[in-house]
Amino acid sequence: MKDSILYVRRITISAVFLSISLVLKTTFSFYIPMFGQNGMSVGISGIFSIMPSLLFGPVYGAVVSGLSDFLGYLLKPVGTYIPLMTLVVAAGGFIRGVLWSSLRNKDSKKLRITVTIFSVLMLLSGICNIVFLATDGVNSEFYNYIQTENINTDRMHLISKMLIERTIGAKDPSGNLETYITWVTTAMIGCAILGILLLVADFFLSKKLIHDTSRGQIPQLLIAMIGSGLIVTTLNTIVLRETIFTAWKVLPFAVIWIPRVIEEILGNTVKAYFVTVLLGICRKQNTLQEIIDGPSVNLKKNPKNS
Repeated sequence: MKDSILYVRRITISAVFLSISLVLKTTFSFYIPMFGQNGMSVGISGIFSIMPSLLFGPVYGAVVSGLSDFLGYLLKPVGTYIPLMTLVVAAGGFIRGVLWSSLRNKDSKKLRITVTIFSVLMLLSGICNIVFLATDGVNSEFYNYIQTENINTDRMHLISKMLIERTIGAKDPSGNLETYITWVTTAMIGCAILGILLLVADFFLSKKLIHDTSRGQIPQLLIAMIGSGLIVTTLNTIVLRETIFTAWKVLPFAVIWIPRVIEEILGNTVKAYFVTVLLGICRKQNTLQEIIDGPSVNLKKNPKNS
């Protein structure tokens, strides 16, 4: 009986957040044209559609995020409706909830150290790979000016040997080599930059919210929001590129993807500030805290009440 009441309360609160999100989406949002299309949405409605995934878990996050996208289009249609996009947004809400549930109780200091070490290692690895590949003359045009039977990897660095051995027998060795080079250079440096941006955002938000009790969970919140946002942005870009905005196909994927990623990182960093404030307010309300954690958790925190 208590569990049923708990679920009803969570659904009710999620519905309230959904309603606020829809009102803001239809009244306080606008679009910035990108590549001749309405591609960049600017608004604050996402702050409230994010909350259920953080408060109640991935299932609530997926449902509210999906309904926010679907109902938002019905209330304020913009462009062509793509059901697959709604599924992607719902998946983003689910992933956000999973990431937050997994990270929320992790030690923030250790998490910052881990991100720092990871970023430094990725940056050094990416730079070293660029130097090694350049020294060995391995690039996207490598197979165009040398015959495969004349390739000698004995004096090459390990990364060059690995990429050549991986691609030399492929149907399209040049194309495969170019892809692998991108992964071991640009992708690694990009991951390092993302980690650095997370640390900078964490430092900024921690200073701004220094008196807030929820400041200790800012790294976890940023990883959950930006991580899920990057996945959604990548999938959305692929869907739009393959369905509606076919003109994007003439451009390299990175040209379309990078501006959208920058928008996602900046947008989620700003949203994280307001979400942290809302989480702090929710935790100060005893009744709402019991709905979030469940009565059993609340009793453990207050053994005198049992």
